Amino acid sequence: MRLSGFDEYPFHQHPMPFHTVATTDAHYNDGYWFAFYAPDWYFFAGLRLHPNVNVIDGWAGVAHAHHQDVVRASRALHPRYDDLAVGPVRLTIVEPMKRLRLSTTENPAGLAFEVEITAQAPPFVEERYQHLKFGAVVNDLIRYTQVCRMQGAAVVGGTRIAIDDWHGMRDHSWGVRSSMAMPTGIRGVDRRPEEADDRALRLWVPFECGDHCGMINTHEASDGRTIDFEGRLDYRDGRSVQLRAVRHDLRYLAGSERPTGGTLELDGDDGVTRRYTLTLAGTPADVQGAGYYRGWRDGLSAGIYRGADHLEHDSYATAPGDVPSGPPHVPAQHRLGPTEYPMHIADANGAGMAHVEHTISGPYPRYGFK
Repeated sequence: MRLSGFDEYPFHQHPMPFHTVATTDAHYNDGYWFAFYAPDWYFFAGLRLHPNVNVIDGWAGVAHAHHQDVVRASRALHPRYDDLAVGPVRLTIVEPMKRLRLSTTENPAGLAFEVEITAQAPPFVEERYQHLKFGAVVNDLIRYTQVCRMQGAAVVGGTRIAIDDWHGMRDHSWGVRSSMAMPTGIRGVDRRPEEADDRALRLWVPFECGDHCGMINTHEASDGRTIDFEGRLDYRDGRSVQLRAVRHDLRYLAGSERPTGGTLELDGDDGVTRRYTLTLAGTPADVQGAGYYRGWRDGLSAGIYRGADHLEHDSYATAPGDVPSGPPHVPAQHRLGPTEYPMHIADANGAGMAHVEHTISGPYPRYGFK
């Protein structure tokens, strides 16, 4: 039986080495998303382990001036299970939950960077998300998120860019995700009402503003009803405030589902309502470029064995148009357009930046989406 360096630690969850997880579901995965941003620059990268299909894959990209460049890599997970690197992307955990190092070496996308990641607040742990389809568990996962600052440098198309205390975020999620690995293809009749996915609007916003960091996560139905909400503010003086509700008033680019800014009102359990303004700070990013939602060249998603080592890249325009942006090989009708938006954020006492993950899924009449 093969071991890895992780097995030295006394934290096993079942009587097998760390590289063998407790479920045999091929959709089980564990990994990270990182982003760092400044006005008109949005860098993103990550990697994800898929232990039940012997795959680790990763990506790195940059969205700038209505253009996106991205590299995707995949390799066999074994025997290098404890090497958090794939293709040009490498993650080093310097001090868990506090400091990490992320790098991307030269690659065909013309993008390279190395940054030190420093957490600005404790992790925000989301509620466990479970979703069934015809009685089968298709999603069962958990995520934590941290607001960060980044220090380092990048090279894009031969131009060096100093990453000098940029705003950023990172998340870490693990569990079963139906959008990873081979599609389940679960079908049937008599879908139970409690299994319906009514989420029409998603807002997921880690941010830093003045003297505090914040995080909100919410989904709403088509009629504007709140399906779930969670959030917290963390102040530099050590205070934390749990959030109870959000009200939003978003602006959109005409004829599109692209938010350009707006306002958020957050109700805290301290009885205070805090109001923030948002303004788009640059070019948003397409997650399909990172390989999500069938963004790889073979038409599939992350968690597919593509050989011992595999590398591919894309470079494409992301300016708004009649067809949502996405990798050129993704059929136009399946392109999702941007979902990750770097934004300026401000309240009455200060300013900073926010990472706004925003999606519209189906009708949402309040903002004109029929």
